[in-house]
Amino acid sequence: MALTPKLEIRQSQSLLMTPQLRQAINLLQLSNLELNEFLEQELNNNPFLERENDRIADTEDPAAPTIDTYNEQTQSTSEIEGTAMDVDYDNQFDDSENDSVGSDISNDFSWSDYNQNKSSHNDDDFDYFEKRLSDNKSFYQLLDEQIDLHFTKRKDKLIARLLSEQLDDAGYYRGDTAQLASRLNTEESAVRSILKKMKGFEPSGIFAENLAECLEIQLRDLNRLDPVISCLLQNLNLLAERKFKELKKLCNCDDEDLASMITDIKALNPKPAAEWHLDNPSYIIPDVYVRRNKDESYRVELNTLSLPRVLINRSYFSEISHTSAKNKEAKRYLKENMTHANFIIKSLHQRATTILRVSEEIVRRQRDFFEHGINHLKPMSLKDVAYALEMHESTVSRVTARKYMQTPRGLFELKYFFSAAAGTYTGNEETSTLSIKNRIRQLIDAETPQEILSDDKLVELLAREGIKIARRTVAKYREAQNIPTSAQRKRQKRPVL
Repeated sequence: MALTPKLEIRQSQSLLMTPQLRQAINLLQLSNLELNEFLEQELNNNPFLERENDRIADTEDPAAPTIDTYNEQTQSTSEIEGTAMDVDYDNQFDDSENDSVGSDISNDFSWSDYNQNKSSHNDDDFDYFEKRLSDNKSFYQLLDEQIDLHFTKRKDKLIARLLSEQLDDAGYYRGDTAQLASRLNTEESAVRSILKKMKGFEPSGIFAENLAECLEIQLRDLNRLDPVISCLLQNLNLLAERKFKELKKLCNCDDEDLASMITDIKALNPKPAAEWHLDNPSYIIPDVYVRRNKDESYRVELNTLSLPRVLINRSYFSEISHTSAKNKEAKRYLKENMTHANFIIKSLHQRATTILRVSEEIVRRQRDFFEHGINHLKPMSLKDVAYALEMHESTVSRVTARKYMQTPRGLFELKYFFSAAAGTYTGNEETSTLSIKNRIRQLIDAETPQEILSDDKLVELLAREGIKIARRTVAKYREAQNIPTSAQRKRQKRPVL
């Protein structure tokens, strides 16, 4: 058969990633904070979008519309709404493919669609967010007051304030005095002299350059610093390794003196600035609430206080459309903005609905966790939830990214409830890896200094509970939780001689 060029006409369906669809997908994975920032830009750019709480009710009765006005308004609005796109996140395609789109749009969405059983905001069962931050004195205000009290020259105050900017969260000085002196065109000795005075500031131990100096400052203020305990401070590494025999030999002390010094050191604060908030505290606002009903069932509600409420100002659109009906460029501009506004409203509605559906499925599958705790957390994958909701895994992944759920057991990220299954000797794979990690930590916390559990011993104890797991897996789970090895724990829990 000869190969010859020819023309053919074929009809086929294809999926296209349109700019509107890409934007809708991006909205799905945004956190509430990022979503509010995005909508703030849209409100500034689109004249037909407005926040619900910014709408001012018209107190005067509007003029009665004529039949001609009604026909013009209906024709303009229907023409624009017919071009808006309907986004369906419940797709069966991967990240590079398109979701299905349609043409039917209803923009008057009610929050009752999501929270049909939601009571008023005056819910006595839940403590809503505080409306104001505390007005306590900040850490830097405390430093400024001490700088003004200890220094009189303007140059010294300037150096002192620049030094205070080099503190870390624990209160240690992490700057370079030589670099600061060169920057101010002064001698380093002058900078070091001011830094030395600032090491006497409150809280005690502030501006220390290392842990030993921080403890030394606090012991000096308590009049407890002597040559023996100074020697101990110079060998903190041996104290961390609990090498008490070497410490007694170096410091020339007996068991009683060593135990007394260790007690004094434990009473000190290794992070003197930790109790002060260097910045304003940040709060995590939950996207979903899980509440327990009287019949012991659970209901899932969206946090309507954090969801942005955006509306379309149709009266303004009708007014502008009537005055600019003969201007083609203005009419095209109005049409594009109204189409985009309709799409934003539809995308927000679809986003809220998808988050609620995924959250309800998570609560349904993890009911034992809410009833009995983390040891009963079941293994669950994105694929499981996606299959149950007839969505794609990428959609579920986007929904659970940076979204939080307030539950009777605390605040959790939606991603927290997804974990792999671990095999058991009984053949039941209903044990989550998170549950195993928690069980390993419980066993280690309960161990005694006389009986430290090795990884092999942990494998044996877990096997008695029906959990099949290898020793290297136990080691991996232990290291993931920053739990030291059995040898290190043995040294840490060794009693002082």
